[in-house]
Amino acid sequence: MIKQVWQKQALPSEEYASKALPQIMNTSDLTMVFMMIMFFINNPVGTAGAGAVSFTYWIIGAVVFFIPCVIATAQLGSMFPYEGSTYNWTHKALGGFWSLFASVSYWVPGVLGMVAGAGIGVTFIQGLHTGWLAEPWQQGLLLIGFLLFSAFLSTQRLRIVLNIVKVVMLLTWAVIALLGLAAIVWLLTGHHSATNFAETRDWAITPGTFGLFGTVTLAYLGADVSLNMGGEVTTRKAIPRHLLIGGIGVIVCYLIVTLSLLVVQGADAANVGPFAIIALIDQVFGKILGNIAAVCVIAFFPIFTTVLNCSFARLLMVTSIDRRLPIGLGRLNKNRAPANAIIFQTLVAIVFVLLAFLAPYVIAFTKPADLANEVFTISLSALTLMWAISTSFLFVDLAVLYFRDRQFFRQHLIVPMPILWICIIVAPVACVLAIVVTLYYSPIPQLIGNNQWGYLVGGLTAGCLVIAAVASMFATSEAAWQDQVGTNDIQWIDGSNRNNRPLQ
Repeated sequence: MIKQVWQKQALPSEEYASKALPQIMNTSDLTMVFMMIMFFINNPVGTAGAGAVSFTYWIIGAVVFFIPCVIATAQLGSMFPYEGSTYNWTHKALGGFWSLFASVSYWVPGVLGMVAGAGIGVTFIQGLHTGWLAEPWQQGLLLIGFLLFSAFLSTQRLRIVLNIVKVVMLLTWAVIALLGLAAIVWLLTGHHSATNFAETRDWAITPGTFGLFGTVTLAYLGADVSLNMGGEVTTRKAIPRHLLIGGIGVIVCYLIVTLSLLVVQGADAANVGPFAIIALIDQVFGKILGNIAAVCVIAFFPIFTTVLNCSFARLLMVTSIDRRLPIGLGRLNKNRAPANAIIFQTLVAIVFVLLAFLAPYVIAFTKPADLANEVFTISLSALTLMWAISTSFLFVDLAVLYFRDRQFFRQHLIVPMPILWICIIVAPVACVLAIVVTLYYSPIPQLIGNNQWGYLVGGLTAGCLVIAAVASMFATSEAAWQDQVGTNDIQWIDGSNRNNRPLQ
């Protein structure tokens, strides 16, 4: 009987979310959200500098990490389709402390991912004119503007946000199709490919390209983010469906963009930076189409920031409802959005922007632009490693839940057990290798050498994990004390949605 407690005892947040939030997200909505989170059109630019072997790394990363993450997420989401994804699943498997530790390690990188996404949007705007946003303070102010916009949009009805996401993703797909067409037109008009694909040695992995494994693997993080809103889906079947469709779409899009860059620009794309995407379209089709594509690409990033804001606010909401965090973070506004959580994490992101982009002007021992770049890159790299560690809980949860109640687990299997075991073994190993490689190779060697980089990022990552562990222990002990004194009763916040129905 003890082994079945985990599946019979529902968290307060599970009941609350099913009554207070509208179940409106269908397969199409989830797929669009998933692809927006998982696909960054600029990611292949950094790998293109290695030539044809970048294809090898994108495929290997997908096989050993991304696909296992998608399968694990689909399995856990099908068994437990509730708000909070990793938080809820880890609570079922490992209990309160580890669920909160995994959530903190998951939430902090997610919130600062809002800053990273907005930052890439700023980079594309800079590419439109060499004199625009040259100073860090200018970049910081625009980032804050993006964050405030995302906070406003995130507090609106979810259906409004989802409709905007669909439009922006369609524009993004149009740009991807244009990139694929550009490669074809380039070759048909008599130009030679900028990359030699015929040499088999150019596809081979060598020590000089090991750094790409970390870059590609960590680019595939986030398969479970869409299911932070898992309690708002219309049907359980939408969970594996959107992961299947979206997973295939993400891999195909990365390969198309990589191929286009290698055919038209070759290794020079990496020297141009993210704006190489637009420069490629300019080169093949001219400035008019290039400018239209630039607008479409720039529009992606504030909406991406909004999606992360919506998603990770749900994580704060469920942990607060379960009294792991202040209960006010679970309060909904009239649009059924966790407004307090959205405002709180937006303020956290703004504080980070102020520290990274404006504080360097106070510190005079180096150029503000260089210091801002160093602080921003080190912080995001450390938090990406935290995200990778939290992702490993997907596979730990699967193993623990299987051994705890094999009958229940097998009743909800969506893939054969041998495939699931391969995922449980292979993906964490790939994750560890990606972390090690990331610590060994600095993305800004002109500012921070490889040796110094490993100590800085590794030390910051370890410090953040210690803080997350201490915070989790404190919150868990506080929740236990509240249970003893009888103060852990959950009150419905701002009513409930009477039109909701159980998932089928």
